[in-house]
Formats: sequence, structure tokens, C-alpha cells
Amino acid sequence: MSRNLLKYVTKLAVPGEAPSVLQAIDDYAETMGGLIHLGQEKGVLFDEVLQHSAAKRVLELGTNFGYSAIRMAHNLDPSAKIVTLEIVPDTAAIARRIIAFADLDQNIQVICGKARQIIEQELREPFDLIFIDHYAENYLGDLLLLEKQGLIRTGTIVVSDNAVMFASQLGPYLHHLRDSGLYESTLHQPPRHSDGFEVSRRL
Repeated sequence: MSRNLLKYVTKLAVPGEAPSVLQAIDDYAETMGGLIHLGQEKGVLFDEVLQHSAAKRVLELGTNFGYSAIRMAHNLDPSAKIVTLEIVPDTAAIARRIIAFADLDQNIQVICGKARQIIEQELREPFDLIFIDHYAENYLGDLLLLEKQGLIRTGTIVVSDNAVMFASQLGPYLHHLRDSGLYESTLHQPPRHSDGFEVSRRL
């Protein structure tokens, strides 16, 4: 599927134009199926969060094929830098090629490996915005590790995808965001959409 997606994007999208690349990925997901990504409906709400965040340093857990990273780079200041982590080597390789096709490889760094190890060993400075969209069972542990490592500071925005779809699996995680007193947290869900994302600002 990943190579088919790459062929589809490079054939139908306009090189160097992020909206065209995003639209091609959305079209592929709709026509071919089997692609799990943020998507256009949630993406419009996500764009608003990004544009109001003024984030310059961004961390993403779960690159997949680069859709969300491209969306972030397109909506943030051109000087913003995004570090995105992907555990699957083949997926990371395809993401790098799609990101380069969108001419955003200077803004987006794809690191392949386990998020926990990279957080512990490679990341040093706090982030303005963190987008979490990997394995539901790892959300809480990775968030707590980000806190422990000092990578979340006052004002850091944590955006958690699949907060409705995986709500039962994310119960303790969402409880931490909503009830620990450490964050101001709200759910963002498009009308009549089956999923949404949580936006949490560190107090």
C-alpha cells in the first residue's frame, strides 16, 4: 500500500505544493481505502489549532506517511521545525519521499525508531506543540516520559488524535489530561464525525 500511495501522490499532486499533496492523500484514502490518517474534516479543525499556536518547535509521535507533518508545516510559520517519529522503517522511508515531494524536507525531520528510546536519548529541548497519533497503548507512557524529560513546558500544546475512536483505550490518558490539574483540555470533533482530537495546554 505504501508504495502505491507514493506513486499516486507523485503522479497526481503538484510538486512543492502541500495542499495538492494533502488532497492527493485524502483522495487515495477515499478511493482506495485502507489508509488511516487525520483526514480533511478533522484536518480543518487541526489547522485552526496550528494557526493559533504560534508553534516553532513541534514533535509528532507517529509519522505514518507524512500527512499530518505536511499539514503542520503548511499551517505554521515557515521557520517552524517539526521532528516526527516513525517506528516502521519502510513507512518512514515513504514519508520522507512524500515530504520531499512537497518540498518540506527542510522543515520536517523524520526519525525512525521507538518513540520511548528517541525521547530518552535524542530529544533535549522542550517543544511548543506535540501531536500524538501512534499506538493508543503508548499514549500515556510516552506523555509521562515527555513530562519527565522536560520536553513539555508551561504553554506546550498537546494534541491527541483518536480521542473519540479510541476513548475506551485512552481512558487513563484522557483522565490525566483532563483531571490532573496540569492541563487545560478540550475535545475537538467535527459535526457528525466519528472521531475527534483532544487539545491540551500545559498550565
